[in-house]
Amino acid sequence: MKIVFVCTGNTCRSPLAESLAQAAIPAHHFGSRGLAAFPGAPVSTYSAELIERHHLPAVGPATPFSDEDAEADLILTMSQQHKDSIRSLYPLANVYTLAEYASGSPADIVDPYGGHFAHYEQVFTELRAHIDNLAKKLPPV
Repeated sequence: MKIVFVCTGNTCRSPLAESLAQAAIPAHHFGSRGLAAFPGAPVSTYSAELIERHHLPAVGPATPFSDEDAEADLILTMSQQHKDSIRSLYPLANVYTLAEYASGSPADIVDPYGGHFAHYEQVFTELRAHIDNLAKKLPPV
């Protein structure tokens, strides 16, 4: 399965989700994108630090969401707003919020951009719980 995680800039939340998923569910193909990503922007310092501290796979620079991404088997967004934006442009896309799909929760994953390291750690912990749930839901390959 091709699964794409989506946030705003593709520098904080979605790269963390991608890295966690690659480590936890290696049988599937994961990517991350941003709805307002600046192409080539590096992963945020704190997200990169968390990836390194937890010995997770490195992820690439920011990439904008594209028509090709809309054809992924599953698109998992960090917020309802991201989901709604994708749905309005791509009505046939298989899109959910990560929390909704993985954990049955309506909650958004708050953007830690510009916050302290502790904010990133909170987001990391939340993402890890959702990725653990996602691993249980995805079909075996």
